[in-house]
Amino acid sequence: MRLPRFSRRLRSPRFLFVLLLSALVAGALAAGRGSYNPTPQPANVKVAPSAAVLARSSTVWFCPGLPPALAHAAARVTFSNIGDTTADVVVTDLADNGTATHVSLRVAADSVLTKARDQLGGAGALTVESFGGRVVVEEGIEGPQALDTAPCATESSAHWYFAAGTTPRGVQQWLVIDNPYASDAKVDVTLRTSSGVHRPAALQSFDIARRSREVVAIHDVSVRQDRVAVAIDAEVGTVIAAQTIVYTTGAGTPGVALSVGSPAAAADWTFAGGVAAPGSTAVLAIANVGSDAAQVDVQATAESAKQPLAPVNLTVAQDDVAWVQLGQCVAASGKACVNIADGVRYSLDVRSEQNVSIVAQTLTRFDDAPAIVGTVTGPGLIAPARGWAFARSRVNGERQTTLSLFNPGADAVVAGVGLVHDGRVERPSALQRVTVPPGRAVTVTVFGGRRTPRFDAALIIDASDPIFVERSIVASGEAAGSVGVVVG
Repeated sequence: MRLPRFSRRLRSPRFLFVLLLSALVAGALAAGRGSYNPTPQPANVKVAPSAAVLARSSTVWFCPGLPPALAHAAARVTFSNIGDTTADVVVTDLADNGTATHVSLRVAADSVLTKARDQLGGAGALTVESFGGRVVVEEGIEGPQALDTAPCATESSAHWYFAAGTTPRGVQQWLVIDNPYASDAKVDVTLRTSSGVHRPAALQSFDIARRSREVVAIHDVSVRQDRVAVAIDAEVGTVIAAQTIVYTTGAGTPGVALSVGSPAAAADWTFAGGVAAPGSTAVLAIANVGSDAAQVDVQATAESAKQPLAPVNLTVAQDDVAWVQLGQCVAASGKACVNIADGVRYSLDVRSEQNVSIVAQTLTRFDDAPAIVGTVTGPGLIAPARGWAFARSRVNGERQTTLSLFNPGADAVVAGVGLVHDGRVERPSALQRVTVPPGRAVTVTVFGGRRTPRFDAALIIDASDPIFVERSIVASGEAAGSVGVVVG
């Protein structure tokens, strides 16, 4: 659907309201009286640890942004309106250098709008408010050897966790902490590493000024560590945190892996879909953030088999982080490893006994895989849902987009996938009435093969009972993986 002409936009009462709102906010900021303070989601809402939930009413999105080390020109932000009415969107750029700026956009019903990050202002965090419609927001990077896209957050939190991090030679680990509110925040950063737990003095009572972000080079704080898990605990206020891992040419094939953190620890984590690609290296990172040693069971289940694969049991000491290799066990050198044959698609259930709190996250390197290259990371999920959404499905050089659906229940679930684009919702027959057996995952190909669509579509998934959903996008020079947005 074509967007209305600018002359029509000027005559729209809603659009005039949005312009007026932007002007008022900008004026208050310039005068030092700004009180912009979006309300986070209620604390009693049970959400997936991606911290992205699309509420029935208008939703505020928080995008922490990429670290300055990555090319700003390659950054992208996608606004997808999966509702049946037009959405007016106000984007506030909390620029690292300079004052906050505002951009107003209109996103037609059932349509996808992707903007280069440069079109929205200078490097910094974004706060996105939508009026009307139902807007899903993703941010990421799109380049020949740097590709990833993940949902922004819809709530702030006093706690954020990242289990999978690493800082060997040639690898950069960046932490971005965003404070979009009118009051200053203060946080403590804890690093659980290969050499023990560290609380760097410079990152204790660490000030995050109002309406700003801080970018921390973890690789300069925790140097040459095989395993680095990060925890952020706010003393004052609440924040949003994201992590970007950058593999430079010094570490082999370049790659970028972006993720928003998990705002909660849990005793049970689920990963809807993975694949043991030949030549790849995949690990499951488990950080023990609880008050006791954790006895952890890692159970993988192959999509094509009724019986689960052999489980792995390990003890993760308090304040420790352990890595479990996924597949390629011959090369594991005695380390904990889940025996998964090449080419097998699988799901994971990671469970801590006695309810000891852990955080789980995967990290995959397709350095030598024959058909795919790049880096993918994904936090586990805690709560299943009947509705999920992804803001986009296509990138430049795309070869394949898939969805992995995992059913944690005792009965079969029937799911359907809709493609939202150009003013309509398309429901291909091959993506409808997908049966997901109990305790199993099913991967469906949304796009793939010799012919890929020219359009970018938002993906909406509806299921008869709660499930977990993850998306994978494979391009010619990189790959991207992401958990979905829960649709409330």
